[in-house]
Amino acid sequence: MAVIIKGSVVFKHRPEDFIVEEMWGEEVCKISDSVEFLENAIVDLGKLDVNDRRAFLTCDLEKINIDHFTLMTVLYKEFGSFNDEIGYSGTKDKNAWTCQKISIFKPNIEKIRNFSFPGVRLKNFKWAKRRVNLGDHTSNRFTVVLRDAGTDSIKILNKIRNSEYIPNFFGLQRFGSLRKENVRIGLLIFKEKFQEAVFEYLTAFGDNEDDETIKAKKRLKTEKDLVSAREYFPKNLRIESHILDYLHSHPSNWIGALRIIGEKTLLLMCQSVQSKFFNDVLEQMIDNKLVIPGQNISLLGCNSNFSSGKIGKIEKEVLESYNLELKYFSVKKLPFLSLNGSTREAFFKVEVIDVDTQQDEIFVGNKKIVLIFNIESGSYATTFLEQFFDFR
Repeated sequence: MAVIIKGSVVFKHRPEDFIVEEMWGEEVCKISDSVEFLENAIVDLGKLDVNDRRAFLTCDLEKINIDHFTLMTVLYKEFGSFNDEIGYSGTKDKNAWTCQKISIFKPNIEKIRNFSFPGVRLKNFKWAKRRVNLGDHTSNRFTVVLRDAGTDSIKILNKIRNSEYIPNFFGLQRFGSLRKENVRIGLLIFKEKFQEAVFEYLTAFGDNEDDETIKAKKRLKTEKDLVSAREYFPKNLRIESHILDYLHSHPSNWIGALRIIGEKTLLLMCQSVQSKFFNDVLEQMIDNKLVIPGQNISLLGCNSNFSSGKIGKIEKEVLESYNLELKYFSVKKLPFLSLNGSTREAFFKVEVIDVDTQQDEIFVGNKKIVLIFNIESGSYATTFLEQFFDFR
């Protein structure tokens, strides 16, 4: 692949540096004028007629530095709703300042009126006939501040201004944001090397983890003694400790040990393999000028057929480079991890609205880059930004 010169920037230094506002056609779920509005925010139902009810109440949910699913759990508890009674169109980042539309089924108005949670604001209430479902919004508007930007970053801003279509690579977070172990474990599962997959999970660590964690995982990787590992593994490694206890009671039950990780996490690990193949195929197709905007390419799975011609040859070569065959995507001993094939757009459209440089008030003496852009629903800002920058 051709060498791409990237700029080095500090990304998401604080939540206010990554603003996401959902767009519903021309309607924008706008953030407040300042973060202070989110501290002890009071619910204002405005002109909502509480007596003229419909089945669903929609509102804008504004939050800062709060995990999406953690907040959903809070809302379920506060409003006394079942999980499927609160609808949303997309999940939003934790380390960010975001605003999105949600719907509440047959709401208790008094509970909503009395709702208060630090860093959260509910506003713009309207009655609606239908639930908000995943993918309903048209796009997301991002306002991103990239800090401590040197000359190398400033030089590539014209490329960003002229961007329209971006290769739809899966972003790094897909492959394990801390330990980067998702693909390795997924590959071992597909090859039914379950014992190795368990050891990979137990011994993988990230560069930013504490010394005690790194030391324990390195020791287990060297000694491979699960019994003694129970004594020295840090107790804050909850899942790892649970696996070690389980294997002490159920020796060599590697499938049972894997299940402790959780079905959703295991599925993400297997899907990361599919995503890595997609990235590798897309990269080679771009290098060979075999892909154009608007084209879909394969996400390989157990029911896939290889494409014809040069593209099919690339797909086969990528799969063979990992010593896999299509049939391996069917995991008979863990059937919930089996993956069917599908397709994904090779490029996504970006509308760059504004690019600006300013003095960085935090990294004094350097510049910060402020980008405002729209991306269609289902695509990711990090995928766009990673084309141009390395994050610190």
